[in-house]
Amino acid sequence: MTAAVNIKNLHKSFGNLEVLKGIDLEVAQGEVVCILGPSGSGKSTLLRCINQLNSPAQGTVYINGDPIGFEPLENSDLKKANQTILARQRSRIGYVFQQFNLWPHRTVVGNVVEALRIVKKMNKANAEKIAIERITEVGLLDWKDEYPDTLSGGQQQRVAIARMLAMEPEVMLFDEPTSALDPERVGEVIEVMKELAEKGHTMILATHELNFARYTADRAIFIDEGVIVEQAPAQEFFNAPKSERLRRFLKRMSM
Repeated sequence: MTAAVNIKNLHKSFGNLEVLKGIDLEVAQGEVVCILGPSGSGKSTLLRCINQLNSPAQGTVYINGDPIGFEPLENSDLKKANQTILARQRSRIGYVFQQFNLWPHRTVVGNVVEALRIVKKMNKANAEKIAIERITEVGLLDWKDEYPDTLSGGQQQRVAIARMLAMEPEVMLFDEPTSALDPERVGEVIEVMKELAEKGHTMILATHELNFARYTADRAIFIDEGVIVEQAPAQEFFNAPKSERLRRFLKRMSM
């Protein structure tokens, strides 16, 4: 069975700083993978390279067997994808950022409708129907006509998740989705992500939420200085870490 995500020898540098140093990673269909690591370890850069928000210096990312950022040629070589092809490829990959990135002049339902009309060229009636379904799924139907600046951070992040769900992505990426929230708002976003995991979505999360990673993820990965130091099924990762570096990290995060 083709992996939902297959990353081969991924490298990324910013100037003289090498942030990713040859990442190899496979994620199965329906698998929930949490990526942990200290700030600056490369977690966010890895996610951004998966959907080509950052172009890798070397290596290839495949989504369900298709190379992202490239166009296959008849001789099996790859050439750089043009912007039209890249936009179509990105539409297959959902992305939830640390910040909510909502359109401030659009209501809750308007944010989801606008995304569907821009990305999927959907007519207004169909877009509104799907928007209401996704907003209901994240528990925000009663706020559908509100504007982002009237919502809490947790509610805004749930709108961002609803907008992503409306695109029906094959893979969902979450980049520290709770880091910008007040502590009392973290739980409501975690609950939505748990529900998505239970529904069998393929999810990759960069997160510091240890309990989510421990009890919801299928697998946890520890990245440090641009390399995967350790990975294991979630319970084994937390209960029996093999490397001293991971043991120190988990101890510090649990304090």
